[in-house]
Amino acid sequence: MLRVRKKVRKIVFLCCLIGASLSLYDLHLSSEKQAVIVENIESNAVTLTEKEKQWLKAHQPIRIAFDGHFPPYSFINESGEIEGISFDTIKLLSQKLNIQLQIDKRHQWSDIYQAALNKEIDVVATMVNRPDRDFQFLFTRPYVFKSLVIVTHDRDEGIKQRSHLSGKTIALVKGYQYSQDILKEFPTITPYYVENMHDALAAVEAQQVDAAISYFAATYFIQNKYLLSHIKVAAFYDRNSANESIAVRKDNPILAEIFQKGLNSLSESEVQSIKSKWYPPIKKPIDYETIRHIVSVFLVVLAMLILWIGQIKYKSRKIKITKNKLLVTNRELNELKGNLETQVFQRTNQLRHSEKKYRSLVENLRDEYFFYKYDLNGVFTYLSPSFASILGYSIEDNSVAYKKFLSEFTEDTKTNEYTDRSLRGEKVPSYEINVFDNLGHKHRLAILETPIYDDQGEYIGVDGLAHDITEVKKVQERLNWLSYYDDLTGLANRRLFKEKLDQLIALSHRHKQSMALLFLDLDHFKKINDNLGHSVGDEALKETARRLKGHLRDSDVSARMGGDEFTLILPDTGTKAAENVAKKVLESLLTPYILKGEEYTLGTSIGIAIYPQDSKNAEELLHLADEAMYKAKKTKAGYIFSENIKQGNVAS
Repeated sequence: MLRVRKKVRKIVFLCCLIGASLSLYDLHLSSEKQAVIVENIESNAVTLTEKEKQWLKAHQPIRIAFDGHFPPYSFINESGEIEGISFDTIKLLSQKLNIQLQIDKRHQWSDIYQAALNKEIDVVATMVNRPDRDFQFLFTRPYVFKSLVIVTHDRDEGIKQRSHLSGKTIALVKGYQYSQDILKEFPTITPYYVENMHDALAAVEAQQVDAAISYFAATYFIQNKYLLSHIKVAAFYDRNSANESIAVRKDNPILAEIFQKGLNSLSESEVQSIKSKWYPPIKKPIDYETIRHIVSVFLVVLAMLILWIGQIKYKSRKIKITKNKLLVTNRELNELKGNLETQVFQRTNQLRHSEKKYRSLVENLRDEYFFYKYDLNGVFTYLSPSFASILGYSIEDNSVAYKKFLSEFTEDTKTNEYTDRSLRGEKVPSYEINVFDNLGHKHRLAILETPIYDDQGEYIGVDGLAHDITEVKKVQERLNWLSYYDDLTGLANRRLFKEKLDQLIALSHRHKQSMALLFLDLDHFKKINDNLGHSVGDEALKETARRLKGHLRDSDVSARMGGDEFTLILPDTGTKAAENVAKKVLESLLTPYILKGEEYTLGTSIGIAIYPQDSKNAEELLHLADEAMYKAKKTKAGYIFSENIKQGNVAS
């Protein structure tokens, strides 16, 4: 009992000592970070392959564009030149990679994005990697990290965490995605819209609003540049909410790999040197939510420790009881000594039986998992039978190297690196690779590997478990598609429609072109749905989508807004051309539908709004087209222009 108490005291003492050491270590790191000033940046060149060198030689200079209104990440200074964190990083990469850069003169984000789509530039210096952009761009890992913070007046003590925003007046920048997300999370706040982050912080300084949501580094930069002395960062809103990567056009995969090599080569001192130039180490806001979480975890650990100590006390009592039985046990052991050989033999048989059952269980996981081993040369020494059922290869002759099954995808080139680390005795985290089966079909595998040692502790190979996650990936891709497209008709959904409308309005403005927006609502659809059932109604909607797409150009956009409502966006289209399309759509949708072997006539009512004569705002343009559609349905006019309603040329 005395020994147990001593051990408990030692454990408690060690826990306290470790906690104190960690606290001192954190303080030490914090002081070191504040004291480090990197004088010189080592711009040693990155080693490129011969193929990469030849590609660069043939494509120099590389055309790159910077967002000129994104301080301190990239912005135009008083001299009309680009500078900022992103610019300094790209400049350092160009030195390391020996890349000649040609900086594009366009600095508006919408102009830059469209120029990249038009192949007028090769690289966009900063872009958030979103699913809808994967079709046009290849992205490096993020190198610009942004956290949203809550900024209040320095005398304000009522807002200390994000939940305190409810019911407040908040400054939000127009057009920013996070502004929309904040309104969804806190519908009770009163938005105070501004053009840029400087205006948002100035509104807080003037106490026109309760708070503003801004990026951490941008807040520090603007506060110092414009001497906003009465604002403070009250709390974090969202950490690393919109990190930026280098975006390369998808037709230049080698260039994307070159830039990734450059980012991988950046040392911590080089990165910190660039950051400290634009926002030196500053006092960050107290994160009350994180503190609350840490305290909760501490209390749980403390409770577990108390339970553990109680368990030790209980076990110590049992030990005391057991001690009295030791003499009896010793006598029994002496009796068992003569039968030890027989018991060892029986135990060995039991272990063999257990191993056989385990191997049988493993080898019957034929649908998703297989086990393998390979030696230091990468040659398989064992493959479970499920390998054949998953990939179709025979396991009778397994003396082949694992590299035979790898695809040529760029992400699979790291397999050698992971394998080498395993053979050096490192614990490698799970990773994913692509392999081809015997029919040439690609499979996605999740790999978990551990090194194998012999009796002398030498590495002799790798033990691995492969999980076929091909179907899981397909489901994920399907879910990603469903976030932008209507599952029933295959048309764009409301979310993608709004993004496309904003993009095409910006494009029309840049090229000084008209654009037409048509809002359609099917006539008599409710009767079909009620009388014939929802499944027949779905068939009618799919047929409507097919007919609509038959009258559109590749540049046009068709979307289902919900129910029996559809929209069409027609870029570079004026009033006359929009009217022609409306007439064709009316005629097409009046053609009888064949539903359950019978003919049914539906028809449609169309409202039309024209950019820019009706409105230059996306939301207002959609509202006008919707309003015109209801007028057309009420008057049974077929289609009506919003302009006619304004002029009073439509009967009530």
